[in-house]
Amino acid sequence: MSKPFLSLLSLSLLLFASACLATRSEFDRLNQCQLDNINALEPDHRVESEAGLTETWNPNNPELKCAGVSLIRRTIDPNGLHLPSFSPSPQLIFIIQGKGVLGLSLPGCPETYEEPRSSQSRQGSRQPQGDSHQKIRRFRKGDIIAIPSGIPYWTYNHGDEPLVAISLLDTSNIANQLDSTPRVFYLGGNPETEFPETQEEQQGRHRQKHSYPVGRRSGHHQQQEESEEQNEGNSVLSGFSSEFLAQTFNTEEDTAKRLRSPRDERSQIVRVEGGLRIINPKGKEEEEEEKEQSHSHREEEEEEEEKQRSERRKNGLEETICSAKIRENIADAARADLYNPRAGRISTANSLTLPVLRYLRLSAEYVRLYRNGIYAPHWNINANSLLYVIRGEGRVRIVNCQGNTVFDNKVRKGQLVVVPQNFVVAEQAGEEEGLEYVVFKTNDRAAVSHVQQVFRATPSEVLANAFGLRQRQVTELKLSGNRGPLVHPRSQSQSH
Repeated sequence: MSKPFLSLLSLSLLLFASACLATRSEFDRLNQCQLDNINALEPDHRVESEAGLTETWNPNNPELKCAGVSLIRRTIDPNGLHLPSFSPSPQLIFIIQGKGVLGLSLPGCPETYEEPRSSQSRQGSRQPQGDSHQKIRRFRKGDIIAIPSGIPYWTYNHGDEPLVAISLLDTSNIANQLDSTPRVFYLGGNPETEFPETQEEQQGRHRQKHSYPVGRRSGHHQQQEESEEQNEGNSVLSGFSSEFLAQTFNTEEDTAKRLRSPRDERSQIVRVEGGLRIINPKGKEEEEEEKEQSHSHREEEEEEEEKQRSERRKNGLEETICSAKIRENIADAARADLYNPRAGRISTANSLTLPVLRYLRLSAEYVRLYRNGIYAPHWNINANSLLYVIRGEGRVRIVNCQGNTVFDNKVRKGQLVVVPQNFVVAEQAGEEEGLEYVVFKTNDRAAVSHVQQVFRATPSEVLANAFGLRQRQVTELKLSGNRGPLVHPRSQSQSH
């Protein structure tokens, strides 16, 4: 009897200890949100590559630690290729400028894009074998792109202007089983560190681990040589010896050495001379037609998606992760969910409009405010949010639960502002130009509550007693002005 009892007691203590650790870890993360002041953040680190630029925000900023995320802004030159990489954190990418193609390497999915197989010529010689690969996805300015955790992807700029994208890494997401340190694993090349603030300590521990006492160096001479070879590059393949890679991939050792990319100085964005040649179902004629009919992008995308679904049905392919839609354009005017012709427009992408976001537990909002336009006070019910300014300038005001203004400043292109959950925020465009920004949210079904809607939903007597108002003032508060959260000051004053 005593043994089962002790086993049960031990299991209970183990579960209790695990729960305490999990609770403690969650408490430590949430305790980061004791913010008395919020700052507009700009990139702290930059990595210049052969064909582009990578900029990152310091993940140790209190605002980012509160939200549990990290951010990367990439600029890819025409004919630039961002090398295949993956992260344990799900990513949500917004295309600020340009267009290009993107490829995912999804495990277990077939190579559905293929060229004709090779055949023997009359002389008996074998012709080069045709290529095959997984589906290629096109994207353009205004697209939101979802990248699941651990899935390698690459990006190529086939346009005539630099491709600019802002990426959010949700380091506190349940899919990330590591700590909250942002990590990007590159399959190839010799990339530079993108988040040096969090990796200096790790590199120090690594150097200490591979240092040997002087008296024991001879016994570890061969091991040290292998270690030095394996530390020459910065991609995941650099950590394996050339000999091992040659055996693993059944290839020549010269090829294996190139896979390790030990002395490649091009970094993580490389230039493709002559352009990238891939299997692409969209021809030049269709590209020209797309340029001439740019105003009907949304209709073309819907037709293309329906055509793809039809083709999959004909080929007997299921609607799975292999063929799932991972992008949606939220900057199109025709896509607006809220619109005021004087104040601006708002579009939202969540798991209802882009189902893959349910697995990432992320969503996004695109806001364009016209001159002097106001996005009236509101708060996110169930998410932290990160506001990134795409173009223009304006003013952002944020108030915490004590009624203190933690942020009240002008913002401009390229700046980032974190708005913690339930903090009340309002945005207004400047007088000279509008304000355009994207908001990343840490919930796939992020819900927003507007102060004006709360007033209209509340009985007049409650408002009168809560604020000490006369009935006429309550009626004016509830019924005057715009019904929606987008407001223009002139139209508001004229309504009085």
